[in-house]
Amino acid sequence: MNPIFFSKKPERLRKRRRNKEISTYEGPDLISRLPDDVLGAIVTLLKPDQGARTAILSRRWRYVWRSAPLNFDDGLKSVDFSYQHIQVISQILAAHPGPARRLATRSLDLGRNISLYDHWFRLPAFDALQDLLLHFPLTPCACHTELPASALRFASLRLLDLKNCSFPASSCCGSLAFPCLTYLSLRGVSISEELFHRMISSSPRIEAMVLDTNSGHRRLRLSLPRLSYLAVADNSLPCRKELEELVVEDAASLERLLLHELDNGMSVRIIGATKLKMIGYLATGFPIFVLNNSIFKSMVPVSLVEQFSTVKILALHMPDLPKLKVVIAYLRCFPCLEKLKIKDPQGHEVLCRCVEHHTSMA
Repeated sequence: MNPIFFSKKPERLRKRRRNKEISTYEGPDLISRLPDDVLGAIVTLLKPDQGARTAILSRRWRYVWRSAPLNFDDGLKSVDFSYQHIQVISQILAAHPGPARRLATRSLDLGRNISLYDHWFRLPAFDALQDLLLHFPLTPCACHTELPASALRFASLRLLDLKNCSFPASSCCGSLAFPCLTYLSLRGVSISEELFHRMISSSPRIEAMVLDTNSGHRRLRLSLPRLSYLAVADNSLPCRKELEELVVEDAASLERLLLHELDNGMSVRIIGATKLKMIGYLATGFPIFVLNNSIFKSMVPVSLVEQFSTVKILALHMPDLPKLKVVIAYLRCFPCLEKLKIKDPQGHEVLCRCVEHHTSMA
């Protein structure tokens, strides 16, 4: 037996030699020849610490990170009250004189650091900010801390995501116009009805909206021709529920409508929905649910004017065991359903797959 024939050492030596040749190969640095704006677009996709490290690559890269749009995200999910954490954020913002594209914080309390936040929001680097995400930790008191007016000065925003805070008084908010905004998420936010409608009327490009357990308003009327995704939820106690009516006008682009934990007797009216593909969860908590010209009362279709052939996914939240008559009625309303999800009071879910008008339980 030839030991050399069966040995893997020559193959390993060849791989080592080949890897060594690759690692020691010095060809032209093509990426450094890219224009500054292209390099800046690449660096801004990195985390702040990774982007800062590119400055040591060469003289060509020394000032790329400092001039590239900053994409700042603290990446923390837990509350951090440490002074060191605040210092790190301040040092990053001070070391980066270039423009900022994104600012996201999830760990710093607003009440203790409101002056610091106000200072950050007023920095010239944020003049063209596109993404603003502010998730504040819950406070022991029932009311949320009021945002500084400087947090709402960015007319260039495309994404606005706020959690556990309160909007300033109407007189302090200025125009409150976000003409470029496409995504809006408000969760645990206190905002007056007048201020909310003023903000929405000045943000006609909104395509997706999330409203979760907010306060300060009883009626919401949305008229957003580009709105394709709307999620509304209310997890507050029955004694503190405020939202009574939701009206979506000109819903020609609406494709997904998600209603969660809405057992407070809120009425919903959707007008002009011709592209709706998904609805859920319909429950008895809705005294009146109007979809175009059809009316549902406590989950029962009482005035069916049209069939909704565009809807493919429907979710129902039933107070008792699923009733066959109610299910059949919904199948008639939505003849082209592909999936029907039914949830009982205990949270158990049943998924029905509907194919060519044949229903199978999964």
